[in-house]
Amino acid sequence: MLRPLRTIAYIDGYNLYYSALTGSRFKWLDLRRLIERIIMESAPNPAFELVTVKFFTAPILGRYVSDPASPDRQRRYHNALKFAPSGPTEVINGYHASTIKKARLLETGELERVDVLEEKQTDVNISLHMYRDAAHNRVNQIVLVSNDSDLAPALGIIKHDFPDIVRGVVLPSLNRSSRRSGQLDALAHWTRRQLKAEDLSRSQLPRAVINRKGKPILKPDAW
Repeated sequence: MLRPLRTIAYIDGYNLYYSALTGSRFKWLDLRRLIERIIMESAPNPAFELVTVKFFTAPILGRYVSDPASPDRQRRYHNALKFAPSGPTEVINGYHASTIKKARLLETGELERVDVLEEKQTDVNISLHMYRDAAHNRVNQIVLVSNDSDLAPALGIIKHDFPDIVRGVVLPSLNRSSRRSGQLDALAHWTRRQLKAEDLSRSQLPRAVINRKGKPILKPDAW
């Protein structure tokens, strides 16, 4: 009998959203159910214990969005994840920072000052959490959901320092022709190279998620 692998999933929220969820009807996503489904279908060892799912994201800044309801929808979703019937997802926040930079306009070639909004700390938080969990012997299998090659150095160090930990990588794109991180793929024991609409549709939260006070957290109508 295969020994269940203590498994922790680390989800790059920004990468998942813009690779698979934006413009879709699947934003009310039960991340824990999704990870369980992927591991059962893709991992060479289907015996696992999903210790926790860590979701790395950043709160939306209301003054930068075209839809003023966006921050409320995001907060509602993050709260729902913590009380999902499948089990709680740990939400770990970075932040957004606005920086004035110079950029060259494609049409004219002229340099202009632009206001650039950047997500901060996500890569660092993912890297530190993966390494700390490995160093404290909390995990036998890491599942990284991201297509960001900036995370390759952390995964490479874990491979070197903890070679017995199984490394799974999920590249969260619905488009078969999308760019994939070969660096992450090369560091993994197993890789799920594409998500399917079926993965997302079958991994949705219930329309109303009940919090610890017995009150419902409702799926946004726009989703």
